[in-house]
Amino acid sequence: MPRALQSPNRQNHNSHLFPFQLAQSSTHRGNGCQPISRITALTIEFVAKPNEAHRVHTTLPAALHSAFGEVAGFAGGFVLIANYEARLVTVVTLWSGEDRLRNCNENLKWIRALLNPYLDRCLRIQTLAAFVPELKVAQETAAITSSAPQTVEDEVIATCAA
Repeated sequence: MPRALQSPNRQNHNSHLFPFQLAQSSTHRGNGCQPISRITALTIEFVAKPNEAHRVHTTLPAALHSAFGEVAGFAGGFVLIANYEARLVTVVTLWSGEDRLRNCNENLKWIRALLNPYLDRCLRIQTLAAFVPELKVAQETAAITSSAPQTVEDEVIATCAA
């Protein structure tokens, strides 16, 4: 296995930034339907301990939100469990704001500590730029479906439903 997959190096000086990572401010893009990255997603994929797999879906989402709900830049998160193997879990945390990448990286150790009681083996940790339409488009979509978004997840769901 390549060393980069064994222990992710957040300070990799050989990596290159894409243009969307270099832009600090958003600009209006034509009809407002082109995606703009304003959210950083941290994904942690792991194998749950055999005796903890049944608790992951019942306790981890609430623990995640109670632990990080008031943390600067935390925009929500969710827990995904593979339908073919209950021990395969992906935790996604969403970060927003000007310092979203910094806040994401600074809280990684706390997220890992929160997952530690459930974790048998960590498979992968990734930081991703999440692309969603501009907030205005998400709000218009929510108005059409008669439910205003309450969280980032609601905005993504409302946008995907359109």
